[in-house]
Amino acid sequence: MNDDRLAGLLGTLRTERMDRIADDRTRTRLENAWTTRQQRRAFSFRIRQIAPVLATIALFAGLGASTMNAAGDSPLYGVRVAVEDAAIALRPTPEDKAEYVLALLDQRQTEAARLEQSGNALAASHVREIERQTLRLVQSTLPTAPEVDVVLPTPTPSPTPSPTVEPTASPTPVPTPSPTTPRTPTPTVRPSTPVPTPARTDTPTATPKPTATPVPTPSPTAIAVTAFGMVFNADATPAAGVCVRLTTATTTCLTTTKADGSYRLTSSAKVGQSITVILTRQDGTILWKGYTSAVVRGPTVQMPDVKLQK
Repeated sequence: MNDDRLAGLLGTLRTERMDRIADDRTRTRLENAWTTRQQRRAFSFRIRQIAPVLATIALFAGLGASTMNAAGDSPLYGVRVAVEDAAIALRPTPEDKAEYVLALLDQRQTEAARLEQSGNALAASHVREIERQTLRLVQSTLPTAPEVDVVLPTPTPSPTPSPTVEPTASPTPVPTPSPTTPRTPTPTVRPSTPVPTPARTDTPTATPKPTATPVPTPSPTAIAVTAFGMVFNADATPAAGVCVRLTTATTTCLTTTKADGSYRLTSSAKVGQSITVILTRQDGTILWKGYTSAVVRGPTVQMPDVKLQK
């Protein structure tokens, strides 16, 4: 195809007109596509505008929750205390303020006790200082009783008694003694008489001391003594059917242990005497044995527990 023919064909198309129906259908499709594109663009644009705001709100909400739940050893605990103290002014009535401050004091005392129990002395001292500040707030917010002026009674002066005038005693004349001539006493010498010593007519004799007669100690008499105790196997389970006998008895069994491993036997013994109980059991070719002893203090003796051994 040469250029002249192509130019001719294009020239004929310039004079041709498209079908009306096809033209309307194409226009409608283009308009719908454009409208959808504008709607999608507007929605994404709004999302891009709202996303930073939502992220900021979520960040502040998380930070606020972490601050209000901060423990005493957290760096945010000071911020939490400041926020809680500032919230006191938002209480409408003095009663609400006092109740709120009392709740803060109880909460901070509990936090300080928890830190002291955990061994964090530095954080505990910091919380104790905040607790003392809260106590001062409690004392300042609690309602005080009105002052009542107390009128003291004016003391009435008591009458002063007048002094009693005592009569003055008149002087009594003293007689003047007459001079006397001093006398010189003459000493009288008495002869010294020897004191006679009485002669002893009797000679004291030593009194013999009485000799104490030894009192014979009565020997204890034999009484009926009941011994009881428990027997266990090597695996700590109760041992049943174990032969129980005394060292003073024959080789025959006086009794056998029950299903719970307990035994009880009665024998004749004296107070202060030691009794020994021998326990044996034959399981085929294996002989299990054990023994225990105790001192008799009364009619009943509790024997120590015994574990059988090979």
